[in-house]
Amino acid sequence: MRSPTLSIVVLGAIAAIFAQEVPSPKPLLPFDNANAVVRYDCTAVRINEDGTGESLRHYRVALLTDRAIRQYAQDETVYNLGYDTVEVIAARVHLPDGTVQDVDASSIKDVPLPAFGKFFLQNVREKIITFPALEKGSEIEIQYREITHEAPMDGQFDFSEYFEHTDPVQLKTITIDAPEQMTLHWKTRGEGIAHSETASGDRKLHVWTITDGQQMVPEPGMPPFPEVARQLLVTTVPDWETWSRWYHDLATPEMVADSSIRAEVAELVKGKNRDQAIRAIFQFVSNRIRYVDTALTGRKAGYKPEAAAVTYRNKYGVCRDKAALMVAMLREAGIESDIVLMNPAWKIDHEIPVDQFNHAIVSVRDGGKQIYIDPTVEKTTEYLAANEQDRAVLTCTQEGEELAWTPLQDARDNLYRVNCDSKIAADGNLSANITISTRGLPDLMFRGYMQSISPEERDMLFRSIVQGISPKARMDSLFISDMTDLDTPLEIRLNVTSADYAIRAGEFWLLGSVVLGRRLDFLSSSMLSGSELTERRYPLRLESTFAVQMTETIEIPSGKTVRSLPEAVDVSADEYRLSRRCISKPRQVTVQQTLEVHALDIPLSEYHALLEMVNRMETLDRGKIILTTKS
Repeated sequence: MRSPTLSIVVLGAIAAIFAQEVPSPKPLLPFDNANAVVRYDCTAVRINEDGTGESLRHYRVALLTDRAIRQYAQDETVYNLGYDTVEVIAARVHLPDGTVQDVDASSIKDVPLPAFGKFFLQNVREKIITFPALEKGSEIEIQYREITHEAPMDGQFDFSEYFEHTDPVQLKTITIDAPEQMTLHWKTRGEGIAHSETASGDRKLHVWTITDGQQMVPEPGMPPFPEVARQLLVTTVPDWETWSRWYHDLATPEMVADSSIRAEVAELVKGKNRDQAIRAIFQFVSNRIRYVDTALTGRKAGYKPEAAAVTYRNKYGVCRDKAALMVAMLREAGIESDIVLMNPAWKIDHEIPVDQFNHAIVSVRDGGKQIYIDPTVEKTTEYLAANEQDRAVLTCTQEGEELAWTPLQDARDNLYRVNCDSKIAADGNLSANITISTRGLPDLMFRGYMQSISPEERDMLFRSIVQGISPKARMDSLFISDMTDLDTPLEIRLNVTSADYAIRAGEFWLLGSVVLGRRLDFLSSSMLSGSELTERRYPLRLESTFAVQMTETIEIPSGKTVRSLPEAVDVSADEYRLSRRCISKPRQVTVQQTLEVHALDIPLSEYHALLEMVNRMETLDRGKIILTTKS
């Protein structure tokens, strides 16, 4: 919900650059496997008492590979005219032979930022610098000036910046020059960031520096970059309650129902109890109001929501617009609710009230607790998306609220279940009725995917899956429940037959279970993405808690008895469990396989235990049921 300018790192340069002095690059150090090296990246900000100010940024990057040349061929900076103006002071290329080429003015453009499709956000601009004649060994150098003529929260200053990137950084300096009476709350995250503070008259100068920082090398399943990168957070906002009151005052005038909204609400809640009314309003805003970028114009653009009546009339809006409309509709229905700020993309640092929000949702008071609802989540009965669990939320009220957290979902609330009734005939043939049902995130995933492909593609998909059961297996029928009925969980039913399913070895028959292993488990591989690495540098972040339950009941033919079953498996820890057990009864075998993951974060200290469980999963389908002739 932030304006594009304010979601980007604030620009700046060190104090020397205010006098147009050029930092002297350190000798270029060897960094293993680096495509580019940031020689220096110097940022300086001078703050006024009202939160406005001026910042400069001056950086220079050495390009070592063709990949770096492609990456740095253009430099792009986004800003919002409602808050800032940006000027390119200098842009040049240092060639390997020592020649310096200034970028021609025709290669520096200032254009409207494209929104979705063919539309442009007229108030949001993009500075684009195109560098000519780059070659390996070249270095690009840029100086920007940004003037902030309006602070998002009047009278307050807010800033964040990273100290490491996917390229190594030889020198990174951030300078903040503030009035002496202005209290800066700040925090650095990560090691090796030096800080100094000096006073000069009625001003105070803070400097943060890091030298010879190694590059960050991304890996699958790592937490988002803002959670792991070394970072500086600075604000003058004293506490989260201040943010809560500020956004309440900004949004409240827009959360008013007009006659059209009142008529819509009356129709939606007619004959419904409170919980049914909440769900009806949620599904209306979620599915009938499209998510479309709106013009970022007017004061406090990017923060202030559109008027509820306008969003209802247009039938589109961004998250803050949809949230404001839903609050207006709920209040019209007599249901106490508020607009809420959050960040579903990464976990914010709760220790310091820096603006780290990028999304708006809704809270409904239910006795002494709050229910959080995201009206941008479409085609589901779930009130929150999977990536919105265990996230900080700030309910915006007149009194002001502290941060709270959305609950971590029980694994079984995100359930993928397979039930199979199988029969082995006297000739060794198989007939099986397979039912796949879903709840929570798996329901959303499967419902969305099934609607995105044609009926013919669905048929081909399941026929290929059936082929994995046995070389001679065939799908006799396929049923998929109504994918548009959000009140009924998705269900898929397959009827499968296979000739010669039992493998004969003298007096013994060997049977594989249809449900063991990952043959019909379409969920766990994607949910455990990143666990394929034998070693990790960063903790593993999972998309959601989840559970997979696989059950098969196998009827065996008369005259056969069970000689042996696959061994029991039980791999468990506090946050996850993998289990398998097989139970034998006269003429029947029951196979049960369960996987439950109750955590989003797997620290490095626990990763190898999880990896052991994942490797064990890969071997589960090797177990065989052995039958023999009854004596």
